[in-house]
Amino acid sequence: MAKFNGRLEVLALSAVHQHPDNIREDLGDLTQLSGEIKELGLLNPLLVYPHPNREGDFVVQDGNRRRAAAAQAGLTEVPSVVLPVPKEERGARADIETMLTTGRNHRPLTEAEVSKGIQGLLDLGMDITTVGKKFKMSRKEVQARAKVAQKDDGVSKAYSAGRLSLDAVQRLQELEEKSDVPNLYERAVERIEDMPNGASVETVERVIAETEMSIKKTQREAELVALDATVGDFNIQYDASWSKVEDEMTDEEHVKAGHRYYFSYRDPEPTWYVKEKKAKPELTEQEKHDKETQNKLKSMLKIVQRSRIAFIKSAFETVKPSEQLAKETIAKKITDQILYSDEGRNIIGEVLGIKAPELDGTPSSTELLDRWNAEVHKHLVRQSMAYLGMMLAFAGYIGTEESLGKLSGFERSGFENGNYGARWKNGHAYYKFLTEHLGYQLDIDEKLAMEYSAMKLPARNRELDLVPLPDEVTATCSGCNQEVVADSEWQGLCIDCNKESE
Repeated sequence: MAKFNGRLEVLALSAVHQHPDNIREDLGDLTQLSGEIKELGLLNPLLVYPHPNREGDFVVQDGNRRRAAAAQAGLTEVPSVVLPVPKEERGARADIETMLTTGRNHRPLTEAEVSKGIQGLLDLGMDITTVGKKFKMSRKEVQARAKVAQKDDGVSKAYSAGRLSLDAVQRLQELEEKSDVPNLYERAVERIEDMPNGASVETVERVIAETEMSIKKTQREAELVALDATVGDFNIQYDASWSKVEDEMTDEEHVKAGHRYYFSYRDPEPTWYVKEKKAKPELTEQEKHDKETQNKLKSMLKIVQRSRIAFIKSAFETVKPSEQLAKETIAKKITDQILYSDEGRNIIGEVLGIKAPELDGTPSSTELLDRWNAEVHKHLVRQSMAYLGMMLAFAGYIGTEESLGKLSGFERSGFENGNYGARWKNGHAYYKFLTEHLGYQLDIDEKLAMEYSAMKLPARNRELDLVPLPDEVTATCSGCNQEVVADSEWQGLCIDCNKESE
């Protein structure tokens, strides 16, 4: 067990000084904490150690907010745990580690303050791996935080102001390091800096995509101007006397052929047009407007879709689910399962005490069914989530219930080890639900029907048996009709008939 070297003392508040390198840039609102201290006193002592430059004074290692709140509450003395002077090689690092640990556990540090502390530890010689393990951060996160703390650019300022998330900052850092598009990082940052409400990582991705498209378009325009290529006006897209060039050609070949180019909305590559010999019907102004609108929407909707999907992913991770929505959804699933099944409606009607209507195919029957369905839905939504979950599971088996009124519903199949032709799998699952979740006990006739059907097929999947049966049974050879003793390997033929077939 580590030895505790501190001693508890009551110190004059004037002799206790805030840490000069406190990573907190803002102590926050101290009103509540100050009020508690005024009423109850300072219950949690400060951690201090002797001031390196002022004899008899002390430096706060942990408790800078409490010290400030105590001063605001009018205290002149504060209980403190006085620690030895930190060893030179560990002192500054130990202070920052303490600030990071306690600051993240109590009033949360801002993201910028955490990053400042991380960079401070790296400056004092702690390696990235050790920082990551100590504060449960990935190597990538440590590097990102350190980098943003080192800079004083637009990204760092937006991050410090809380207008950029760390994910968004990391994406911009990746762009700065790896982008092969000139000025893409700088121009994207300029746009993001102008966003008063900040930008999520999804918004950053969208800005990068739009900015990259704009830069590439500008580059291509400059290349075409240098070739003395002729640009078409806006109407060239709709002018019947011009048509798109479908052949793949170089810019030089287009210019030589007398083609004109036009850039569609946000498209980084030009579309080339050739003069038609035969005039095409003129588009109306409305048709031109429609074409322009379509082109804009086609270009933007894919970008918006990516942003929307990213938002949905984030929402499912952060938004508190609505139990009412869950109930409404499950209730609709239940009614959808049984709405067009006579047996299903009758059974659910019996269970809920809402008698299903008798339908005769007339329009009035449709109205009766709609009203009954609405009443069932309303009744279900008032139930608990557990009840709805059990009812939904049951509704999925209702079709099986109808078949179990006949012996054919208990028939076994040689395909039960596969995925097809195994009707009894549904019956087995239904009975397991009834017995395990509703406490149902098999009737003697149900057991006999299961036994009878199982004994007729020795090669069945025995894991689907619900009643105990012998491993060997008497079966009839399909070749010579004689009775033989068969087991689970039985293929339907006796030994003699099997030899003849070979």
